[in-house]
Order: sequence, then C-alpha cells, then structure tokens
Amino acid sequence: MAPGEYNGKNYGGLHTGTGKYQKGGVYSRDGMRFPRVPSRDFKENLVVRYVGKHKDFMGKRGHIISGGVRRARSVIRVQFSDKIAYLHKKSLEIINDSQ
Repeated sequence: MAPGEYNGKNYGGLHTGTGKYQKGGVYSRDGMRFPRVPSRDFKENLVVRYVGKHKDFMGKRGHIISGGVRRARSVIRVQFSDKIAYLHKKSLEIINDSQ
C-alpha cells in the first residue's frame, strides 16, 4: 500500500500493527511491570532513581525538591548531585531509605 490519503490511518504506509507501538508491550522493559504511582506520593526530600533511557541521568539517584516554575503535576523536579532536572513521574522510581 502506498502512503498517503488513500491508506487511511495505517502507520508508515504499511498494514495496521506493523510498526506502531513496538515498545509499548508489557515485556518491553525485560518483563518489569512498574506500578502506577500517583503524583501525591512524590513528596519533597524523597529519594528517587531515574529508570528512563536518557544518557545524562541513567541510573542516577536524586531527591525531590519543590518550588521553581509552574509545571504539570506529572513533571517532578529532581536535584541530582550535579544538576536539577524536570522529569516525568513515569521515569522515576521511589527508593526506600533502607537501600
């Protein structure tokens, strides 16, 4: 099928399901299923770990700080050892103090 108007809503000009949401399955992170954590659980001075794939933050730990600019509820302000970053809550994992 050719891409364009005559193809409807198929992704990339191919048949439905051949390129869309390839990394959206439950096993895309080595079988890990992360629980949905509400925004109210991300409190100030809580230690979090970045679980996303950005090269500057991979594996880093930091603590949550408040204040700053106006932002969405799902965006959390995190103080790492060298910088402050605004990260989405889905890419953060809450770390217990005992670890």
